[in-house]
Order: sequence, then C-alpha cells, then structure tokens
Amino acid sequence: MENREENVCKLCLKTKVKYTCPRCNIQYCSLECYKSEKHLQCSENFYKECFMEGLKDFGSSKEDKQNVLEMLQRVKDEDPGFDSDDDDEDLEARLQGLDLETDSKTVWNKLTDKEKKEFERLMAGGELSTLVEVWTPWWNDKVLISEMNEKKVKTRIPAIQKDITDISTLLSKGKPSADLKNNVINVLYAYCFVCRLYNGDHISFPIEVTKEVLSISKVLSGTAVCGSPPEAIQMCFQCLQHRDKENLTSRQFNISLIEDVIRIIQGPSQYDPLQFVMAALSELVLLFHKTMSELTTDIKKSAMSSDLAEVNETKQKVEHFQKEKQLKDSRKLIQEI
Repeated sequence: MENREENVCKLCLKTKVKYTCPRCNIQYCSLECYKSEKHLQCSENFYKECFMEGLKDFGSSKEDKQNVLEMLQRVKDEDPGFDSDDDDEDLEARLQGLDLETDSKTVWNKLTDKEKKEFERLMAGGELSTLVEVWTPWWNDKVLISEMNEKKVKTRIPAIQKDITDISTLLSKGKPSADLKNNVINVLYAYCFVCRLYNGDHISFPIEVTKEVLSISKVLSGTAVCGSPPEAIQMCFQCLQHRDKENLTSRQFNISLIEDVIRIIQGPSQYDPLQFVMAALSELVLLFHKTMSELTTDIKKSAMSSDLAEVNETKQKVEHFQKEKQLKDSRKLIQEI
C-alpha cells in the first residue's frame, strides 16, 4: 500500500506519477497538474523566468527587437478588453536603445502598470506558459543525408572542435581502456540532463550548469570507471537519487534521457555515427571554457576560484574522450544500453 501511494501524483493524488518538477522535485502526472493551483507558484515563476531570460536570445538588431515587441504584444492580446492609455509612451520607444543581451531584466521595468498587471493576471490564470517555447533537442532534428552532404542546411548541432588528436598517438603503452566508451555514456547522460533542465539555455549559465554536470557524472567529478553501459546509466541514477533524497527523479524522465543518449550515439546516419557524440562533447568543452573564464574574471565569484583546477581537469577529461575512436561501434553500445 505504501509503494502504491508513493507512485501517485502528489498534486491530484489520483494518477500514477510520470514526471518530477526540476525546481521543487514534486512528482506529478500531467501538464494540467503541473499548472494546477497547488503548484502555481513554482510553475508560473518558472514560466516568468523563462520568458524574461529568453529575451536574451533575441539579440539587439532591429529585426530582433521587433520579435520582442511582438512577444510583449501577445501579453496584451490575451485580454481583448485590455486598454492602454493614449498618454503611455509607445512600447517600441521604451525599448529604444536597450541591449537585450545584457539588460533583459530591465524589460519588466519598461512595462506600464497596466501591462504588468495583465502579465500578473496571465500568471495567476496559468496562461503564461503559452508564451514560453519548449526547447527541442538538436539531436532530434530530422536532416536529410543529401542536405548534410551538400551542406545547404542550417543546423543547430554544436560545432565540433577542430584538430582533435588521435588518442593512440598520446599513449605510450597499448590501447586505451575498453571502459572508456562506457564512461562517455555516463557523461552524455549528464549532458542531456542539463540540456533538458535548462530548456536548451544551458550555455548561458556555465557555472551553475557545470555544477549540475559534476553532480551527476562521477566519471567527470571523480575517478569512477563504468564497466558497462547499464552501469554508466545506473551510476547517474544513483547520483540523482542521492541529491533528490525523497523526491526521486521520475522513471519516465530517466527513460527519456536514456533515449536521448541513444539518439546521440546513433548519430545522424550510419555514414557519420560519431557526429552527435563529438558535437555533445565539444559543447561540454565549450561550457567548461566559459566556466573557467567566469571564475577567472568575475570578482564576485572569486571565492570560487579554488574550483578552477577541478573544472580544467574536467575539461581535459572530455577532450580525452573526444580523441577516442572505439566509439564508432555505436550499434553494439546501443544494444548494451
């Protein structure tokens, strides 16, 4: 009976649990429950943060500002009875000269009292989520092989580092450990987790995301070695369970992350199976570079300077994985997972 109660949605207390909120860790069964009154404060604050933080993605060009104006206009359009005073300064004029890359938080202060009130009304009604675009993982993009060969298609796949040295040239004795490919799976799981958790905006928060990656992947944060693909995944499960304590990450979410890892290992095609793996590892290296840069230059974070060596060591581990060629047998890896 106890196990049955643990598997029931903590919001409606009726349906089987399917998901876990990444912010408060409460387990729920559906989007309706996620947006319900019991979870309103957490869910709507998340939507508001996503909305305001998402403005950074628009840049500062004329076209980008127009996109922001249209987004803000949607807040008004949600209520047909919403009126704006004729004396109110035009919204476009209020945003004039605003650098959306660095001043996104000031956008809220640029809104009139009526606009703010309407925004809050949407929050209270659970409607703000319609303004937030859910991120689609780049590894799920469908690209025709012919388009890839012709290089005519714009891709969201992270750029792969150039001039990656073959690991065999760096080893004086024999071949690299056969467990190395399993360790990569452990790292990829952590990568997929932070990509999902930050709704694709993980590169914008290097220090925070690096902490998340290290908390999930013991391969990167310590000296753990994975003897098999299942062990690599299970090790990540255990890290999440230890961190979340009573509110464990849902089974469904874990399954979706495993599917993400499999998709990355499969690659875009049998002709280029390593592209997605190398792209993911390259983005992790980029993330760690950004983290090191922030730890080095930001005076406010100077207290964290002791973490610099750890991040640099982690970056070197990922670069080491990039040099490994035994990952090419992706089908065998997928079967073992």
